[in-house]
Amino acid sequence: MTAILFVVILIVVNQMKPAKEGEFHRDYLCKEKTTAINGIFVILIVISHAKQYIDIGGIYDDAYIAVSTHLNQMVVASFLFYSGYGMMESVKKKKFDYVKSVMTKRFWILFINFNLALCLYYVEGRLLGKTYTVKKLILSSFGWESIGNSSWYVFAILSLYIMFFVAFFIIRFTDNTKIYYVSALFLTLFIIAFVYFEMKMGRSRYTYNTVILFALGVWWSLLKNIIEKIVMKNDITYLITVALVLGVYFPAYFRRWSGGIEGYTVWAIAFTVCMILVTMKISFFNPILSWFGKHVFSIYILQRLPMYIFEYLGYNESHKYMFIICSFAVTVVLAVIFDKFTTMISKRLFGKNIRKKSVVPQSV
Repeated sequence: MTAILFVVILIVVNQMKPAKEGEFHRDYLCKEKTTAINGIFVILIVISHAKQYIDIGGIYDDAYIAVSTHLNQMVVASFLFYSGYGMMESVKKKKFDYVKSVMTKRFWILFINFNLALCLYYVEGRLLGKTYTVKKLILSSFGWESIGNSSWYVFAILSLYIMFFVAFFIIRFTDNTKIYYVSALFLTLFIIAFVYFEMKMGRSRYTYNTVILFALGVWWSLLKNIIEKIVMKNDITYLITVALVLGVYFPAYFRRWSGGIEGYTVWAIAFTVCMILVTMKISFFNPILSWFGKHVFSIYILQRLPMYIFEYLGYNESHKYMFIICSFAVTVVLAVIFDKFTTMISKRLFGKNIRKKSVVPQSV
């Protein structure tokens, strides 16, 4: 696993560009750069899920285990943060037309594409001898339950779409941009309520402990000019900011489990801000990361299809590293086919101007 991690690191640092002294990458939140960052994390997600099917441990796996344990759910931090940021940026540009599109297009595109993937899991499951109740299939269609696929993130995003629409619906009646802050506050409160609802329902921690990062992205969009004016003033203010964030990060990291959801939230926010600060000074972009970033949804949702097949064939026990490599390769092929098919479907249903970012929200 450490060898695989080393390959990932080589991909990440390929064409990496540090900013010159006293300068910053002011396009750190442009679509090109955020897509590449998402590409890094979706690769890590596939590897993380693949390791669930194999036995790892020992000197050749220790480094990867350390990194994976440290990151925990932060592998989805960029998706949620960039989603919130991108959607808020779109509201600032397109006003209520964008807010309306969240429920007339974006919600349904994600819902339809998710259920198309679900059909593949259903067919595969039946071929492998599995049976499903009608109730499980219905709940799985919204991501509340699962028939083998990764589902919690889709349920969270569908819920965030609804919360975002409700929170920002008020801008239909006013052009005053100050109302954005009121809407952002309501959205944050909705998300907090959503988190505590899932806790009361007994959901696993990973289904809700990063959702607040969506709100962080919204607030970053609203406060971006103020933040950049301070942080990017010069290298001294930047380093002071980094020191302050790290001063929060490490204590929060060691208390992320013992401090309850509040402690984990502090760590998640500190991690995400650290990530953003790094991208202000270092640009991560290359064709490989860009490709994976453009296919986030399909890779995320389809990755377990080949894993189940190879597990059924016993490859996860007899050839555990080939299991990871083959699962990864098949996922890539499936993602290409699936994205072409779903893009065609989306264009027929919602018009020819549908873009991939309508499937998985990222930055604008």
